[in-house]
Amino acid sequence: MIETPPVEALRRRSGRKWAGVPADVLPAWIADMDFLPAAAITRTLEEAVRLGDFGYGPTAKASGLAEAFSAWAERRWSWQVDPADMMPMPDVVGGIANCIEALTDPGDAILVQTPAYPPLLGSVRVAGRTLIEQAIDRGPIDFDALDAALGRHKVRMLLFCHPHNPLGRVFAADELRAVAALAERHDLVIVSDEVHADLTFPGRPHLPFASFAPERTVTLNAPSKAFNVAGLRTAICVAPPGLRARLAALPPTRWSAFSTLGVRAALAAWSDEGAAWLDTCLVHLLAMRDRVGERLPSSIGYEPPDASYLAWLDCRALGLDDPAEFFLDRAGVQLSPGSDFGAAGVGHVRLNFATSAEILDEMLERMARALA
Repeated sequence: MIETPPVEALRRRSGRKWAGVPADVLPAWIADMDFLPAAAITRTLEEAVRLGDFGYGPTAKASGLAEAFSAWAERRWSWQVDPADMMPMPDVVGGIANCIEALTDPGDAILVQTPAYPPLLGSVRVAGRTLIEQAIDRGPIDFDALDAALGRHKVRMLLFCHPHNPLGRVFAADELRAVAALAERHDLVIVSDEVHADLTFPGRPHLPFASFAPERTVTLNAPSKAFNVAGLRTAICVAPPGLRARLAALPPTRWSAFSTLGVRAALAAWSDEGAAWLDTCLVHLLAMRDRVGERLPSSIGYEPPDASYLAWLDCRALGLDDPAEFFLDRAGVQLSPGSDFGAAGVGHVRLNFATSAEILDEMLERMARALA
């Protein structure tokens, strides 16, 4: 069963989503779920508390993370990946930064399809690389435009978000095959952020990008989004030998600082019991996804996502300077501003629907009243 604590209990959480939010505001911005964790995760963390198991974590080899993820990847996506190709790490965002540093040079052009998860954009800028934005929407990828942009800017790396955040797109085999062909033509490294891969809805299975371009793809994944354990800081980087050697040349703490508790949580998540909880969670998320479509004001554009629990809302018809600020001020609903996701996000907001039906209904009713 998927259980969401009441609002008063959520407000006692110390995490970024709820902490410090005024009592009259409902947060629906950062990609944390409101649900209580899977029982398998709760049990192993309770055991850690009893044992005082808070010291330095195990080594990557002793952690069992690579073997657990390998078995999980084959079970969930029919992806056979060798544990020897994996490097545990603290989190996906840090993995993106590591890939940029190790696999490109200062000034190199890196392309991101926007709107895109803000840390993808920020990681490029902070690293002193040249950010190239290529607009994407829920329609077919414009491969001619992408091909032209890759050549015109001499792009060295494509940061690929798959499933896509915030659009919720799950890319089909023909699209991935075409992107892989462009990567080969332009000699690109592909860094595929697949942290939402466990959250696809029926009819849109996740296909790991590395299945299409194994020698030039680095895959980043974690239990953080599907199991709501981002604060436990444990993730996996999968890379072929040539790229993995360059990544491993970075300071070892870039990889070894994963969490003792996070290892426990990941092993519990990537288990039979974790899989059963996740399947139940997806049923609830699908219902909440459809509930957004049923109750959202018709003046706001919305296409139900293929994956994840993030609704990308088109507010351009409302004529608002800043839709996120409007809904915060007038409705008491905190959404992610579309402008944070790149130029293509202006006029949009992102709404997190990973909560109870009661909380979601209250958010949508507040937004409707604000527009009345």
